[in-house]
Amino acid sequence: MTRTQPPRTSAPPSSEAGNGLSRAPVLPQPRRQRRPALLALAVTMVVLGALGATYLATSLGQTSPVIALVREVPWGQAISAADLVEARISPDPALQPIPYGDRDQVIGMVAAATLMPGSLLTREALTDQRLPAPGQQLVGVGVSPVQLPTTALRPGDDVLLVPVAAGSAPVATEAGAPGVVDATVVQTGPPGTDGLRVVDVLVAAADGPDVAARAAAGLVAIVVVAGE
Repeated sequence: MTRTQPPRTSAPPSSEAGNGLSRAPVLPQPRRQRRPALLALAVTMVVLGALGATYLATSLGQTSPVIALVREVPWGQAISAADLVEARISPDPALQPIPYGDRDQVIGMVAAATLMPGSLLTREALTDQRLPAPGQQLVGVGVSPVQLPTTALRPGDDVLLVPVAAGSAPVATEAGAPGVVDATVVQTGPPGTDGLRVVDVLVAAADGPDVAARAAAGLVAIVVVAGE
C-alpha cells in the first residue's frame, strides 16, 4: 500500500508581486567631486582676512607723539614752551604734524597765522620771519573808545589809520585818501587808566614816523576794512 505525499505548495507571492510591482534596485551614493580651486580660494580668503585684522589691530595700537597747541597763539607772536603740549595720534598720510621730538626747534618761531588751542602744529603754520618784516615798522597807536570799533580787533585784521583833528570826526575814511594809512593789527592791549587802548599795528616804513606822531597826539582813528 503506497502513501501518497501531499502536493507541495509554493510560497505565497509577496504583496509587491501581487501588486504587479518589482523592487527598484539600490543605486550607490554619488561621489562628491572635490574642487581644488575652490578650496584654495577659501583658504586664501581666510588667510587674507586674518592678516587684515592683524594689520588693523596693529595700526590702531601704534601712535606717535606730535606737537599740539594748548592755548591760542596770535598771528605774528613767537611760540613759547607754555604754548605746546604732547599729543599722540595714529599715523595718517593726510596729517603732517611736527613730531614732539622737534619741540625745541619750534620754540621761538613765529606763528604765520592765528593758532587755535587743540590743533596740531605743522611746518606751514610757522615762520622764522619776525615782525616787523623788512620794509615795515611796528607802531603803537593809542586810541579812545570812540576812535575804534566796539568789535574786538584780532591779530591780522586789515585796518585804516585815519587822521582826525583834535576833538573832531575823522577827516577821511577811504584808502588812498590824504593822510589815510593802510595797516595790519598785530596786538591789542587792555584799556589803560586813562581810558586809552594801545593797538600795535604794522605800517609801511615810509608811513611809520607820521603815524607815530599823530598817534602820540591822539589824532588817529582806526577803521576796520574787509580782509583778503
